[in-house]
Amino acid sequence: MSRIIPTYENGEWGTTEFKTDSDFREYLEAIFKEPGEYGFNKSALKFNEQARIFNSEGYYCNSPFRSKDFTAYWEDQKNKCRTGVLYKDDGKVWYLTRDYYMWLNFLPIFDKEEKHYGFAKVRDAQYHMALYEIISELNNQHVAILKKRQIASSYFHMGKIINQYWFEEGSICKIGASLKDYINDKGSWKFLEEYKTFLNEHTAWYRPSNPEKVLLWQQQIEVKVNNRKTSRGLKSKIQGASFEKNATTGVGGPCTYFFHEEAGIAKNMMQTYEYLRPAMSSGMMTTGQFIAAGSVGDLEQCNPLKDMILNPGANDIYAVETNLMDADGTIGMAGLFIPEQWSMPPYIDDYGNSQVEEAIVAINTERARWKNELNGEQFQLRISQKPLNIAEAFAYRKESVFPQGILSKQIKKIEEKEYPYELIKLDRDQTGIIAKRTSKLPISQFPVNKKQQDKTGTIVVWERPAKKRPDFGAYYASIDPVSEGKTTTSDSLCSIFVYKNAIEVTRTLAGGDVEQFIEKDKVVAAWCGRFDDINRTHERLELIIEWYNAWTIVENNISLFIQHMIARKKQRYLVPKQQIMFLKDLGSNKTVYQEYGWKNTGTLFKSHLISYAIEFLREVIDEETDTEGNVMKQTLGIERIPDPMLLKEMQAYHPGLNVDRMVAFGALVAFVKIQQSNRGYSKRRESEDNSLVNSEKISKLKYSPFKNLGRSKRDNNSRIRRSGFKNYK
Repeated sequence: MSRIIPTYENGEWGTTEFKTDSDFREYLEAIFKEPGEYGFNKSALKFNEQARIFNSEGYYCNSPFRSKDFTAYWEDQKNKCRTGVLYKDDGKVWYLTRDYYMWLNFLPIFDKEEKHYGFAKVRDAQYHMALYEIISELNNQHVAILKKRQIASSYFHMGKIINQYWFEEGSICKIGASLKDYINDKGSWKFLEEYKTFLNEHTAWYRPSNPEKVLLWQQQIEVKVNNRKTSRGLKSKIQGASFEKNATTGVGGPCTYFFHEEAGIAKNMMQTYEYLRPAMSSGMMTTGQFIAAGSVGDLEQCNPLKDMILNPGANDIYAVETNLMDADGTIGMAGLFIPEQWSMPPYIDDYGNSQVEEAIVAINTERARWKNELNGEQFQLRISQKPLNIAEAFAYRKESVFPQGILSKQIKKIEEKEYPYELIKLDRDQTGIIAKRTSKLPISQFPVNKKQQDKTGTIVVWERPAKKRPDFGAYYASIDPVSEGKTTTSDSLCSIFVYKNAIEVTRTLAGGDVEQFIEKDKVVAAWCGRFDDINRTHERLELIIEWYNAWTIVENNISLFIQHMIARKKQRYLVPKQQIMFLKDLGSNKTVYQEYGWKNTGTLFKSHLISYAIEFLREVIDEETDTEGNVMKQTLGIERIPDPMLLKEMQAYHPGLNVDRMVAFGALVAFVKIQQSNRGYSKRRESEDNSLVNSEKISKLKYSPFKNLGRSKRDNNSRIRRSGFKNYK
């Protein structure tokens, strides 16, 4: 379909033609940037020129009613409200969508900054939102917007709906919400009433409605023709529905636009969306658009919006690349996120450009004050309502039980390549277990997408077994198993960690002197994933623990792996329950298979194992002192953990969150600590000529397997040359 767009360039009005919608879409995608990057200049004064005329004169057009100039003016403005407008100046191009142009010029709102009714000011964040929505529509996809508060989203989207109602024949627009008061005359419908009244009083576009009641309008008027009653008008409709009792009430039938108000507190919105989608399609063509926009309220109610934002592809949401996934600058694809630093007063220039860097400085200054004045829960809640990134918006609001500061520092060390690793695939031949390097990457998303097809991941090895057949007890392992193979309904993964025990080393030096030290314990390997065939999951676990000859604890709530090992007569690798003294009153099932492993009771993990894990992180394992004995540097236990995904689970943890890695690790740490207390350290004697670490067995990769977790705007050419073995002694 050809599009002819009014275009302002070099002080003159003309047109720009696009032969097809594809041409138009590609053009808009090319000019789609971010707030702070659009570079509005003096041409932005033309964006809302009609509003400024009305503010100055009290009317739009001074030509006589129904005169040629009067008619021409209103036809021209109607055309711009239906096609949008292009502005070109000094090599720059900006496209105002039909909705945004009409909103700026003909739909007054209450200005919270100036405390009176007026027209919306030009703001690049709102321009960006409008551009995102039309690009989504041209790509036949739906819209999900996670936004900061006070961005006038409801005002804007009611403007989008009134635009259709006012100018398009037979359009059907719907608004919905989890509570009726969000959309009735106490909520968004009030904005529609204000718009309709203004348009009918101050423009040449008079539109009567019949019916004209809250939550139902139809643009028509009853007239008599040849003494018979009939209706005239565009017959467009606006309907409203609340989902207090049923998530699908009133959403049947065709729909041009469906706007879900307060999408961040709509726990059943996904049902509404799935039910409505057939009404917005015809075969493989999209005929309508679902728009979900909201800020995060109660975390228990925001999951549908969270899923749309973080899993746009699976939900047919138009995705944009963003470096605002988290505080580390991680780059990912998501629905539209509008952070606090975009269009934040007073950090907006005269033309409506966001001064992003200045805003971030101001936000961080304010946050530093909050941190000193507020308790942890209140502090987290404040941040979630004024988020700088997506992770902050969805973050758990209560104070974390894990030390966030040292977690962040350790993740940064890992991202800076301080922990060398291999990606390994284990197989078996007639000689035993063979380890081959692989290019397959580990799972780097938490939580993993339930619908992700390949959840197999790969084994990450930070240190290979010390020898072909390590001494039994030199390594421990811990497994959090799964109960089934293929699934698209669960984000649970099988998790295993392999741990190298501390060794007391006695070394004879070349001169005959003897030194003693503890070769520190640490995580040396990990795998998190699952196969569609659960037998393959079990085989991978078996290979890992056999390669390290590791004594292994298993959560026995799910006994399938224990059965697997018993069937292969390899139960010697499994720690009997009598040896796992987390608690004296450790519970266990009464089947034969519960002879091994530990039972994860409701309170065991939350009340006890997490405490072991926290203490493990904070434990001081080394100190550097000056000549006077003053501590200059401390090495904490967290440096024994090279796995960023485990640390990410700790960062995000709150009761009820599925944390497979943490369950395996918490049990492992508790087991290790009790074993060390009861048995002491293993011992090794060596001479100086055999004490070097066989470091050639561990390679550094050019790219991190966790690149999607910690990718930032850091210079890719920078290299940090530090030993991955600095914690050895």
